[in-house]
Amino acid sequence: MRKRFLFLGISAMAIAASAIVFQLQLFKSIQETITFFPIDESVHYQTANTTLTLLKDKKNNQHQVDWKVNSALDREAYLRQDLGLLFINGLLKGKMAKWEQDTSDLSQGGIISTGESGRYDAITFHYSELHGNSDRISSSQRMSEDRLYVIDSQFSPLSSFRVPNSKEEREWKQVLDRSTENRLNKSLLKAAKNYGVNLSNYIAIPLYEIRKYEDQPIMGYSQRETANILGRLWEGLYKNYYLGIKKSDGTVVDSLDSTIPLILISKDKSHLLAVFQTKDGESIILKQLL
Repeated sequence: MRKRFLFLGISAMAIAASAIVFQLQLFKSIQETITFFPIDESVHYQTANTTLTLLKDKKNNQHQVDWKVNSALDREAYLRQDLGLLFINGLLKGKMAKWEQDTSDLSQGGIISTGESGRYDAITFHYSELHGNSDRISSSQRMSEDRLYVIDSQFSPLSSFRVPNSKEEREWKQVLDRSTENRLNKSLLKAAKNYGVNLSNYIAIPLYEIRKYEDQPIMGYSQRETANILGRLWEGLYKNYYLGIKKSDGTVVDSLDSTIPLILISKDKSHLLAVFQTKDGESIILKQLL
């Protein structure tokens, strides 16, 4: 039996009560779902890219960042899907997804505008559903990412960097990294307190660091097991984060301005948790059995 995410939500009024668990509903539309199938290791991505570029000129006193995503499979797939998330200083500020049938290539993009300095973290899940003989369905997956630091200050010219090359850039990197990490730590500690989660029982991985596990296994797992975990993780995040977040009162809210999910993998290899906070401050935990 395939393993699914469970959704937990908690609010200030419900902290004293036992945790509420919701069984997820499945989305039936082929264009509104990512469904994990066994990975076909003979299929490969020729390209998979996520790119952030600061545009030269401001618009309405805001700087603009060009966000592009593209990928190409080595063959035509029954269904190609690319799901992109863009965070600024730890908050979700952009999301895009594209689906096409009977193709190998996908390309999409957009412009993000804001008036403050920020650390931009963009991550994309590239996915392909493949139909073979005897109704066999398999998949291929890849991730790509980019990080860009943008300095938008009245005391210095508008600029950006990926790797700091000056004292000023190193100072800005330190400030923006600390701001992002503090926001995520506060979100994690609040959720752990509300739910009684013992963080020492987990390996914590911010979503923006998850791509490195395409090339190295998560501690205690093989590379194949790690790939399966990542595929099911993105399936759950698409349905319960990208499309909207179901709160403890049953309402579904947009995920924009929620925090970056922190992935907690249990050391006993039984489950993982995806922890984040909604725009209005409600702690959310998604649980996936391993």
